Amino acid sequence: MSVLRTTTLHKSFFTTALVGVLLSTSAAHADEPAGDEEELREAPSEPEKHYLRTAVFEALALAGGTAWYWIDRERQVADWDFPSWSSRLTTDVMRYDNNPFHVNFAWHAGNGSSFHLIGRANGLSLWESVGAGLLTSLVWEYALEYREKVSVNDLIFTTGSGLPMGEFLHVMGRFFHEDERASQWAAARWTAGFPMALSRALDGDAAPSLANAGPIWHTMHLGYELGVSSATVSDDGADHILHSVHIDGRFVRMPGYLETGVWSRRFTNAEFTRATLDASGASGGSAVKIFADTTLLGWYGQQMHAGSEFLSNATMVGVSMAYRYRREQIGAWDDRVGVLHLPGLAADAHLSRGNVSLDASARVHADFAGVNALSNDEWNAAYPNEVGKTVLRKMGYYYGYGGSVALAAELRYRSVFLGGSLWAARYSSDEGLDRTQEDLTVDQESSDQILDVEAHLRIEDLPHDLYVETRFESRQRDAKLEEFETSATLRRYTLGVGVRF
Repeated sequence: MSVLRTTTLHKSFFTTALVGVLLSTSAAHADEPAGDEEELREAPSEPEKHYLRTAVFEALALAGGTAWYWIDRERQVADWDFPSWSSRLTTDVMRYDNNPFHVNFAWHAGNGSSFHLIGRANGLSLWESVGAGLLTSLVWEYALEYREKVSVNDLIFTTGSGLPMGEFLHVMGRFFHEDERASQWAAARWTAGFPMALSRALDGDAAPSLANAGPIWHTMHLGYELGVSSATVSDDGADHILHSVHIDGRFVRMPGYLETGVWSRRFTNAEFTRATLDASGASGGSAVKIFADTTLLGWYGQQMHAGSEFLSNATMVGVSMAYRYRREQIGAWDDRVGVLHLPGLAADAHLSRGNVSLDASARVHADFAGVNALSNDEWNAAYPNEVGKTVLRKMGYYYGYGGSVALAAELRYRSVFLGGSLWAARYSSDEGLDRTQEDLTVDQESSDQILDVEAHLRIEDLPHDLYVETRFESRQRDAKLEEFETSATLRRYTLGVGVRF
């Protein structure tokens, strides 16, 4: 999906984790039903494919974007480079753009999700939808933005982040149509499940029945949180009160998942997907965090026993892609991180016995990222006559590559959940592809180390499906821009209440 110049291959990379297929040799206990093996292995049915309708909807999405592009012409003019048509077919015209951070890492992710979701809602397979989204993005970059150089970051990020985000929204939309309880929520079907609702409305009486699609295993939380954050940046910090909305969801489209039975199967249709959203407001600023993770393919096996005296277990090993966005500006704390987690290793494990269960997960990815440079002001003050990276000079962030590891675990006893997570990442800037590379006098090198730690205690099964939760979050940033180094720390404590469904 990405095209990089030869001069930067030593610093730019993509890696795809290789996952071995495990063989299941488990046998069921004599007093337990193993379940109908063919039924358990059967993937959820898919609706009819509408290729022409997909093309029309993708074209309408492009038309809407084009209208906005020309209505907002005064701001777009600043990005016009007027490359020749012949140069647009060469790698020389491929550069990193210098658009605002939220445009490149939130808006483009939203566009990519829409392109992907259009294909999925009209019956296309996972990879057909990825292809439709990629083609739509290429048309935008090469044809509709013909007055601009081709943005390498957009080519990478739009389709890449659109896959995990779009897949989660697609499965959530199907959930609101297929789940016996959720299907009663008409408002949800026509908001969160709008693409699926529109597609089925257009099909009318010809819409396929989803009754035999199999249940979608799910867990979702929607809540309000009151919290306090304490940030320290270069020994300067203050406390701020936060009001937040928290949404999270996890879906598994695999009949028999965590139900009584002993079986295993391979999967290739992104059966595991999850996402979270946090939006906060404070007297000193605001914060938005988005995360989506989809396991594209892999192997799943379980030994789930009916008797509470037995230890049940389930394991998933696969290849996942994920998207992460964080823009927090609260007092002295200014953190902007946009990450496309490239195909990497995913592993989930479940253990349970009686009223106790333990869930754990691990993710290892190579990443493409945009990160704000904490030392940018110091560098500019020290070198006022130098011309550095355009995106650093105008927007204060850089494009880079690196890797990350994410670990999480949650212990449950009855309706009490105790859990935590860790995300560690390291990124280094990419040089040689600045929008005005020929004008630079210094192509600054930047690097960042990020460590996020979270812990939570949640009580569920309260009346009316309510839950209460308290969370602690810690974020550590160690940034370097040439010889300038900056460290920043954020501590956040929240108490929330919400509904589980």
